[in-house]
Amino acid sequence: MNRDTHRELYQQYISNGGDAKKVQLYKSFSPANYAKLKYFVKQLNIDVPFPDAGSAKKITQTVTKVNTPEKPRKSIFSDFISQYPKELHSAFKQRYDHWLEACALKVELNDVHQTDEETAYDIQFKLLDHLEKMDRCQKALDHYNKNKRIMLTETLADFSKLSPMELLKKRNATRSNITKRKATIKKMEDALPKNTDPDYRRKLHQVNCKIEQLIVIENELEKLEETIKNQ
Repeated sequence: MNRDTHRELYQQYISNGGDAKKVQLYKSFSPANYAKLKYFVKQLNIDVPFPDAGSAKKITQTVTKVNTPEKPRKSIFSDFISQYPKELHSAFKQRYDHWLEACALKVELNDVHQTDEETAYDIQFKLLDHLEKMDRCQKALDHYNKNKRIMLTETLADFSKLSPMELLKKRNATRSNITKRKATIKKMEDALPKNTDPDYRRKLHQVNCKIEQLIVIENELEKLEETIKNQ
């Protein structure tokens, strides 16, 4: 990662239909800006290798190869709330709210003195948290658009009555459960037949059910960690 690869990655995003205003804050080179820029390039769903330092030429070649057939791409914010059932309206609104908070934190980060590492780290932690939450909302919306199935982004579980020890045990058990379920989903996805197979839709349905169950557990883990933090 260096200034050349950062500049090429920025050009890659713009040339493939990315919104220049959205990444204006990340145009100058820094490790944090490079990470955010990679995130937005991935949102374009193009096959781009993300090089390490010294491989700027590789990106340039990829740009030339990908540019020719590319069509203009829509922003992830080009959809409408009316496209989604009411269960996902909260995710639709929160996605943009998290994006605005992340932008505000980025501006705040730019004003932090370079010697104030503690403040910079605290802001970066909050910024990444908002980007992760925005990504979770986007996954729920994408899941509905692709499968017409609802994936909730929040849990109604209440852990406030658990003791500190019970919370830690519940959190650790939930983490272990998530790891096992991810492994199960990976095996099921690898075992999916071709989409022309008569059994494809049934097995895909099983995979989607497992993914939705995993999201529920991940939401519970986030609630558990938040409860532990606020004790």
